[in-house]
Amino acid sequence: MGQRMTRRQVDEGLELYAGKNYDAAIKKWTISLQKMKDNRLRFSTLGYLAAASRDRGRNKDYLVYAVQQIDIAHEIDDNNLRAQAYLTLSRANEMLADYFKAVSYSRSAVQYSSPGESVQGYALLVMADSYIGLCNFSKVLECLDKALIISHEKEDRLMEIHVMSTMGKVYLALKDFTKALAFQRRAHELSLSYANSTVDQNADLSSKFVRLTKLKLATPMRLMGDYESATRSVEEAMRAATSVGDRPVQAKCLVCIGDIQRSQNNNEVACKKYEAAIPMLQDMNDRYSYTLAMIGLVKASLTLNTPKQTVTDILATALSTALAMGNKLMQARCHLLNESIYLSDNRMEEARQAHETAERLFQEADLVCSVCQKPMGMQSDHIQILTCTHIFHQRCITDLLQKWARQAQSCPKCHRNVLYSRSYIALVCI
Repeated sequence: MGQRMTRRQVDEGLELYAGKNYDAAIKKWTISLQKMKDNRLRFSTLGYLAAASRDRGRNKDYLVYAVQQIDIAHEIDDNNLRAQAYLTLSRANEMLADYFKAVSYSRSAVQYSSPGESVQGYALLVMADSYIGLCNFSKVLECLDKALIISHEKEDRLMEIHVMSTMGKVYLALKDFTKALAFQRRAHELSLSYANSTVDQNADLSSKFVRLTKLKLATPMRLMGDYESATRSVEEAMRAATSVGDRPVQAKCLVCIGDIQRSQNNNEVACKKYEAAIPMLQDMNDRYSYTLAMIGLVKASLTLNTPKQTVTDILATALSTALAMGNKLMQARCHLLNESIYLSDNRMEEARQAHETAERLFQEADLVCSVCQKPMGMQSDHIQILTCTHIFHQRCITDLLQKWARQAQSCPKCHRNVLYSRSYIALVCI
């Protein structure tokens, strides 16, 4: 096969992908790779295959293509290609919930890219998502600060959307649903604006952000009791995802619908949604969403006549996966569910131990308010992040916030002046 024909096949794959014929595009690119001699063309084609695999939920394939890109970048000794390949590799590991590797590869992407380049911003976003998985929220804020600055310097609206959405994820993890919803609404507004102004070649990417941000609106809405809006939001996201074969979003929509049904005490329906999502998430190796689905299934099953041993086994699997990911908040929530099971069986000592383990995990994640010494993120609350990136219950530092505008105030934990702007994202008003 001549190299001209090979390039034509790559272009034909791009046309197929633009026409939503994803599997045919992947097949076309895979065939063209077999006799491709130009390393730079191989690199870009592997990038297309990686992106297509990610969008189809084939996360292990995504990782394989990223590794092949790294080999090419090293072979031709090109730092720009190294940065791009390490970014893809970091994204693949973050999606597989291998967070330490994701952070390490993100740092390599930053190292090999030029200061202020977009690659650095997206690598910082992968680090932020990974640090959420590891429950290191101070590091999350540090990464989001830098990414937000780059997004403004580069006028990269997709990067800014990702920053806003990730900040919403932070507040959701801390159970401040009001702020979580505010950030997700901002992300969705930005994604709609971008979709309306984008050029044709970015249409697929912009529509993906629209359906993702629409889905992410549903969870804080549900948790605030607005089931009607939450249902409408997730159904719109599901329709959009189904129309283009976006399996990752479809699976997450099923989990979200299950959560909404469970919140309305429709637990049989909820269980069916979780049971439909779980094998899809297993197939995609999405351990984070899989664990959320398992936890939801446990909560719904506890209200039904499900054998207690079955529920316990599901919870044990969820806890084991949370341990493998290193996610302390998910581990803590599994232990709190165990506490409720022990209490229902009048096993008081085991319930006490489960509760103490959960509290210890919150402490290890540095999620204890240093003012009142109580955990943050264990129940719905209002959280305040200061510019030093330390986190408190909002009620615990109300006086400090009220005096902020009139006189210098210091953080109760590190004693830095709160006007010291280490964290720009903490000052973003939505």
